[in-house]
Amino acid sequence: MAEILDLQDHRRRLCAGKGYANWSRRFAESFDEKTTIADLSDPTLGVLIRGDEEASLCLHDFVMGVMGLGQGLRFHFLDNTMKMSVMDLTFFLLDQLRFEAMKRLGWLEDHPGLHVPMVDLVSFFRDTSPGEIYDTPTLARSHPGFEEYEKTIGGDRGAYVRRLIPDAIKEFLKRYAPDA
Repeated sequence: MAEILDLQDHRRRLCAGKGYANWSRRFAESFDEKTTIADLSDPTLGVLIRGDEEASLCLHDFVMGVMGLGQGLRFHFLDNTMKMSVMDLTFFLLDQLRFEAMKRLGWLEDHPGLHVPMVDLVSFFRDTSPGEIYDTPTLARSHPGFEEYEKTIGGDRGAYVRRLIPDAIKEFLKRYAPDA
């Protein structure tokens, strides 16, 4: 049994090494199979939440590396099914990254997905059915819009939080990552 666990740990380390290979150079930080979204530095998070071409390439690099598909620059050479899979994972991670930024601003409550190693988020997304990791976090009581949020019907609360994302990105970049 210990050999099986060692193989799984070894596989996770290899996937992390491939996923973070370009990140380590790009962000001058170290990442490993235990790195969670909550572990990312403010400047790194600032780059990743923007949703621009640079952020997309970084996320493609990570997702494709973990999946064993090569570097993000090869995204356009993937078949359509694989492209969709990479894009779904990229959008999922982008959501999680933005939720972390909103949490750091004090806009959202803590969320389980922010404490799961990023390598595992890719595996969970591909291999499991939706659970609490996929839920939109709860707006923090301290947020000025909390009263309105609380009056919102349960199913619309996720949309309410998502409407705050553009303002959250601007505020996060201004406050924590002005050079990102």
